[in-house]
Amino acid sequence: MVFISGRAQERTLAERHTVYVSSISWHTGVVIPAYALPDSLWGPQASFADTTYLEIGWGDADFFPNDRFNVWYALKAIFFPTASVLHVNPIFQPIASYYHDTDVVRISMNDDQLKGLSQFLIQEFKRDNQGRAIPEAEGFYPESQFYKSSSYYYFPNNSNVWAARAIRHAGFSLRPLWYQTTGWVLNKMEDFGQLMEQ
Repeated sequence: MVFISGRAQERTLAERHTVYVSSISWHTGVVIPAYALPDSLWGPQASFADTTYLEIGWGDADFFPNDRFNVWYALKAIFFPTASVLHVNPIFQPIASYYHDTDVVRISMNDDQLKGLSQFLIQEFKRDNQGRAIPEAEGFYPESQFYKSSSYYYFPNNSNVWAARAIRHAGFSLRPLWYQTTGWVLNKMEDFGQLMEQ
């Protein structure tokens, strides 16, 4: 049974779960079933109760949330270990229509693989004394949110390497540091899944 959310019904060990890896500008996102993370992770301000999927991306705490390119933030993120954030975006519509203009790879996972991925993601959130993710700022989209991360951002540990590391924790064989760009990550993900047709 998938252990993770109170919203999840009992599932057989043989059941498969669909995860997606997506291109978000020059970042890579991991898109997971909402039931893969516990409801207790989110505070009362989160609006994730009715969503089917959560898109999660990671990056430098100054550079990632900034909607305009900032040279200083970019250089600082490359040359110095910096604080980081996770962007959590609830997806309320079918994945195919939501990602109609970007590359997405669909990966099927069993219970153990999804559990490994979920445990990695949970550990990436910096949490308060009640075990809840700590909000940092409003997200890019309605109802999305930035949260403080427990990891540090530094070269070559960028957002694309982070996404590759997440998939490795699901049990797939790859060396995350080799995948510095979104394109490289998505090409590798095709070894484990299928590129969705636009």
